[in-house]
Amino acid sequence: MSARAATAHATARVLAAAYDAWDRDWRWATRRAGTRFAARDWAGGEADAARRLALWYRWVHAGLADARRYLGACRADRDVWRLVRDGYAAEVAARDDVEVAESFFNSLARRAVPTLGLVPELHFVHTALHEPGRAEIAAVARALPVTDGPEATARAVLATWRGPTPLGAPIEQFAAEQRRGPAGPRWRDLDDDVRRVAAALAAEADRALGGWPDAGEIVCEPFFRGHGAFLVGRLARGAARCPLVVALRHPVEGVTADAVLCEEAEASIVFGFSWSYFHVETPRPRALVAFLASVLPRKRTDELYTAIGYHRHAKTELFRTLRGHLARRRARFERAEGARGLVMEVFTLPSLEVVFKIIKDRFGAPKRTTRREVMERYHFVFVRDRVGRLADAQEFEGLLFKRRTFPEPLLAELAELAPSVVRVSGERVQLAHCYTERRLVPLDVYVRTMPPDAAVAAIVDYGQAIRDLAVAGIFAGDLLLKNFGVSRHGRVIFYDYDELTTLGECRFRPLPDLGDEEDWAPEPTYGVSEADVFPEEFARFAVPAGPLRDAFLAHHRDLLDPAWWVATQERVVGGELVETFPYPAERRLPPAPGRFAAAG
Repeated sequence: MSARAATAHATARVLAAAYDAWDRDWRWATRRAGTRFAARDWAGGEADAARRLALWYRWVHAGLADARRYLGACRADRDVWRLVRDGYAAEVAARDDVEVAESFFNSLARRAVPTLGLVPELHFVHTALHEPGRAEIAAVARALPVTDGPEATARAVLATWRGPTPLGAPIEQFAAEQRRGPAGPRWRDLDDDVRRVAAALAAEADRALGGWPDAGEIVCEPFFRGHGAFLVGRLARGAARCPLVVALRHPVEGVTADAVLCEEAEASIVFGFSWSYFHVETPRPRALVAFLASVLPRKRTDELYTAIGYHRHAKTELFRTLRGHLARRRARFERAEGARGLVMEVFTLPSLEVVFKIIKDRFGAPKRTTRREVMERYHFVFVRDRVGRLADAQEFEGLLFKRRTFPEPLLAELAELAPSVVRVSGERVQLAHCYTERRLVPLDVYVRTMPPDAAVAAIVDYGQAIRDLAVAGIFAGDLLLKNFGVSRHGRVIFYDYDELTTLGECRFRPLPDLGDEEDWAPEPTYGVSEADVFPEEFARFAVPAGPLRDAFLAHHRDLLDPAWWVATQERVVGGELVETFPYPAERRLPPAPGRFAAAG
């Protein structure tokens, strides 16, 4: 072996070790979610979630620094990096999470050797991995004793949550305690929960499958997010199949079952793109994604990887999906539906439910923000609890497309509005930077085009979205309907972040009573700062007059009262964390007769 090849293979081992370090830290942060849930340490859970998001680039940069030291003068040599890639492939080939390891290498290699897009000789562009088989699925999910009836099935499902591990325990202690089995979960009343879940399972299975299932499986580990834990599986009756999601809460009285969901639409919302990522320990992420895809067939592979926390690998999966769509002969981008933005230009591919958002070089009046501030707000959304109301965004750099995929008028407009981002060279178009989000129907378009009852429901949920964000400490800023979208499940999601801020930065004020004087003034005659917000104006400038405004006021008139906002602000600043649910209140399990309802 030549000296160059030996150096490349040594570098590959160093990079594989960096991935091992990321994987160790990532799994430890993931495992802590169960401890936080058991301890009702919601603030600690939020902090852990934010720290886990930062681990990828921490270890990418650490691995890159090590590689540069090993390679010395050859640190940007493409021929050397081809050898490094081949050596790294051999190092990680036997891993159960090899697909994630490949994405880690891509992140690192693109920083080591800048390229336009991914290059097959330097990066892992395609995948030769086979679909997970039954043996791999069995490693992430176990069978349920459905033939023994609803109560035995319910007890087996609830046994998935095995209780707390001491906070701060090392990984080795955690693993040992899991093997021994903990002393016992701190249930409020396990027998009561078994009876309530069994009754709900029987009713839900009858509705979804037409009768009691003849087979069922449950993922071996709970899914944690925010204040909740979710036990996830699937049920089957003959050829029919449905998801199974049992939601757990932990009020002060102890852990209790809160909901049983067996409809695909309900489970899809639980795994939706507007919620923060789950923390779920899995030895084989690809097998878990395949399991979830079997009951959530409308979710793309990248969306499922994102939902379980592998958002960086999800970018690889989305890129591969996009390449497949663009390979079609008639594939063309087009301008996205809805009103034009002052800060972002948005386009889409009709066959793919994704929009591409680029920041313009110059913003239209009255916007006074900057590119840096816009990017900071996107990062803010990335690290915050999105409470089911903020669209997840993936950030891409250096995307390369064939020119034929852009209609010339659209391409000319993009190049004019964002020349620092959109670069055209012959038959190639490079996007230096963009965000991708799930495509939604803009709320202003939705209420104009849908039947009246659907439009009213959307406006009511629009108010609920504003409320949900507020109690999570977030003020959307620009509340115009065009900045919100409606998902295929009818949920209203906020997706325009250039004026988003924290609730604590706002000053909510009543409109001053100036009589007729104000009507004649060309500008406000009272002092207004950038932090001032006048809630009394919300309905008038955001919701069209008539039935839609009437519906908004009937459900959300308090959102026009500055006192409501000030009180909410005080709760948030005081550290109160409010529970949000990825299912309607009517889907919560009723308490057993004679027992109190669980309180948060």
